[in-house]
Amino acid sequence: AQVHLLFAAFVLGVPMFAIVADAFGIFTKDSRYDRLAKEFTRLLVIAYSATAIWGAVLTFFLTTLYPAFWAHLAEIFEVSMWIYVGLFFVESFTLYLYYYGWNHWKYGRAKLGHWVLGILLNVWGTAVMVIANSWLSYMMSPPEGMTPDTAPGMVQFWSAFANATWMPINIHRLIANVVFGGAIVAAY
Repeated sequence: AQVHLLFAAFVLGVPMFAIVADAFGIFTKDSRYDRLAKEFTRLLVIAYSATAIWGAVLTFFLTTLYPAFWAHLAEIFEVSMWIYVGLFFVESFTLYLYYYGWNHWKYGRAKLGHWVLGILLNVWGTAVMVIANSWLSYMMSPPEGMTPDTAPGMVQFWSAFANATWMPINIHRLIANVVFGGAIVAAY
């Protein structure tokens, strides 16, 4: 789980720096920034695959080693799990369009459209993180009055999703991803 979390922080933090470098390249007309942004994104394509693999392994372990726990979470968060998977595929598609379209959308309005793809990549990634954070924070702070014996059907989705620690963990992880991404970018 920790390896998956570190890779996830990488693929959420580094695109923030890539679009900033890309913007510097667009607005200053300095190709060095464009090359730097492309290099960051090249690293993302590889790391994104590793993140997905570790996430799949983690899901396999959770469903096989803790089937009752996973069934409990799936009953409460079924809708958000489907949205998560959908956003994951949209994020993947956006990343590959952003990276592999780099040389095709290099000038003028096309380059601005390409930059917007980078911004969307960050939006989709943040949305995926926010959804996963609801599952995590639900386990740390279930809704008031809920006991271990409470049936999942008795839990209201929104009270489970937007629980007491959900927004603090969203803020924490967003800042942590920027810091982690910054550390990787600085090391690079």
